[in-house]
Amino acid sequence: MKKKAFLNILCTTLSQLVTIASGLIVPRLLLSTFGSEANGLVSSITQFLNYIALVEGGIGSVVLASLYKPLAESDNNKLSRVLKASNRFFNQIAFIFLGYTIVLGCVYPFLIQSDYSWVYVFSLTLILAVGSFVQYCFSINYKLLLQADHKMYIVQLVNIAITTLNIITVFVAIKLWPELHIVKLASALLFILQPIIYSAYVKKHYQIDKNVEPDEKALSQRWSCFGQNFAYFIHANTDIVVLSVFTNLKLVSVYSVYFLIVEHIQKFFKSFSHAFTPIIGKAISVKETIKANRYLDLYEFVVFNVSTVVFGCCIYLLPSFIMIYTHGVTDADYFRPVFSTIIVLAEYIYCVRDPYVSVIYAAGRFKETSLSAYIEAAINIVLSVSLVIWFGLEGIAVGTLIGMTYRMVYMIIYLKKHVVHRPIYKSLKRLAISLAAMAASVGLMCLVDTTGSATLLLWFKNAVLSVLVFGAVTLILDLIFDRELTLWAFRSALKRNKQKKG
Repeated sequence: MKKKAFLNILCTTLSQLVTIASGLIVPRLLLSTFGSEANGLVSSITQFLNYIALVEGGIGSVVLASLYKPLAESDNNKLSRVLKASNRFFNQIAFIFLGYTIVLGCVYPFLIQSDYSWVYVFSLTLILAVGSFVQYCFSINYKLLLQADHKMYIVQLVNIAITTLNIITVFVAIKLWPELHIVKLASALLFILQPIIYSAYVKKHYQIDKNVEPDEKALSQRWSCFGQNFAYFIHANTDIVVLSVFTNLKLVSVYSVYFLIVEHIQKFFKSFSHAFTPIIGKAISVKETIKANRYLDLYEFVVFNVSTVVFGCCIYLLPSFIMIYTHGVTDADYFRPVFSTIIVLAEYIYCVRDPYVSVIYAAGRFKETSLSAYIEAAINIVLSVSLVIWFGLEGIAVGTLIGMTYRMVYMIIYLKKHVVHRPIYKSLKRLAISLAAMAASVGLMCLVDTTGSATLLLWFKNAVLSVLVFGAVTLILDLIFDRELTLWAFRSALKRNKQKKG
């Protein structure tokens, strides 16, 4: 088990690094070859295609929960029945997706402001849909099985290989035949390799009976997760869709380039929940409220401090990085420091509220908190649509920030009343320390940085300086305003390190 855990962590980390590299390289190749409008078109269509995930409704989490017991008991019959039910469901999603893609391809060209022909946009929509269709129809069931059996490293290794091949394929296709449809079709065809590899592995290592009756009861709880999935989906997909309808594809390109960076940072923070949530969930289940609160204090301390440094540096460094990244691309204005600051703060709020969300979910309070998820989504949509007309990118970022701030406040209050009865002032104090550290550090950086960051080398120098400044200021404020928790956190880390060495 320890070996599998190590492999999962190692392969997941490598996969994230490769995905980040691909996320930086491929859009840059598209920008420099086809321009901002084409990059915006691809981002916009992709986000519209993602709306099919609403139909899925978080079913993946329910399937995972249903697979754990038959895997632990080596009950192949039960395992086969659960997989048969989920496979039937995902096949239905695949064909709904196919119909949705055709409708989208027909209607989408009339929703956007561009000079592209209807045939050009329709055919590109079909090409971009290939990867998702293969995922729902052939890949996702196998991925869930491997994940439930602690073999996520298999999925990540396949992802590393496919992503690396995709970078090479895009580069070669652009050199040999620089046409957007050809480049994207070459990428899409690579995803066909995924189900082939998964299927071969599953057939070799599992005894799955495809002739059993599906276990429909295994999916009966999926609607309990729908609200949470809906809120996350709106958070991840609304902004580009609103920009596509109410502005133009060049602004979509600007947004997608900025969000590309903060999205990868956000995914990094999700790894913390895997370490803390099971421990806190176990304490809650046996009603050890004091222990649960102590672990939550530590979880909150780690997430807030790391977020302060990472997102604080991002506020200072992101605009200059984007200017270096988009150097030579002159068909859109990519220097948007106000928008950059707001969208980084929005993702900061999303990440620092994760301890509260994770603990509430660990306590099984999906249904009780689903209304807050719908309200967050409504705030995000209404404000984004209202403000984008007057303020463009900055307006849509404000809508996202306010929606997520509402839900963070709701979760803090819900924890106090229904789960661990934790004083609200603790969270507010931690938030105040974090925001004060970011503001003070940005001010210091503006004073000590006199070189600018016109080149990548100077940018790296500023990045190192920023980490040192933000880290030092955060630690000083922690020791001044939350000394007891800070010292306890360091003692806990040292004790765990000694135990590992021993």
